[in-house]
Amino acid sequence: MKLNFSVHGWMYESGIDCLRDSFTAAAKGIQAKSREETEAWEALLQSGEYQNQLEFAEDGSTLFDPADVYNYKMETLEEAYGELRKAFAMAIYHYWERKIRVFCKLSDGKHAELEAAAREMNIEIPADFARVHRLANALKHNNHGSLNALHRVWPEVSGALFKAQGHRDWYAGIALTDEHIYYLFDLLKRAGPSARRRTSVVEPETETATS
Repeated sequence: MKLNFSVHGWMYESGIDCLRDSFTAAAKGIQAKSREETEAWEALLQSGEYQNQLEFAEDGSTLFDPADVYNYKMETLEEAYGELRKAFAMAIYHYWERKIRVFCKLSDGKHAELEAAAREMNIEIPADFARVHRLANALKHNNHGSLNALHRVWPEVSGALFKAQGHRDWYAGIALTDEHIYYLFDLLKRAGPSARRRTSVVEPETETATS
């Protein structure tokens, strides 16, 4: 009896599971730090010490306000969270790119050639995998051409309402949630060799993920 198991597929999927677990752990770390800062801020307010820490100049203007420090910390953590998601979005595509080159024994080749080689090995690339590819390109190249390509396949995350033109930081406008990253992981798993038969991918909700 032929076993429904592939060593290559198991290796591919195991690597994805490690990446996914790494993202989850890092995300939880940022979430925990955010909670810690919020609890410390709320404790300060409840203690009545907030007013005592305020500092004013002779003209009455504020020299120091603990609220500014708290807001800065929270903004920095949120920015770090966004950078974490974008870093993993690029890692997800590059993982696929490297593995397909190895499995298909290609020393070079653009995305379309990699997809074609994968299909020759009976690997069915999901149509939505274009989102993984275009997102990684937009994040990497940060130009209007790559942003427009992303917008055509995944407008929800592109940060652009219409056709992007000119020079600006397009990278900063791309908005990802945790649900988007887990969706990309699911697409990645479907776009490579399978250890066993898999179920379909569910697209994430459009609402912003909460911590």
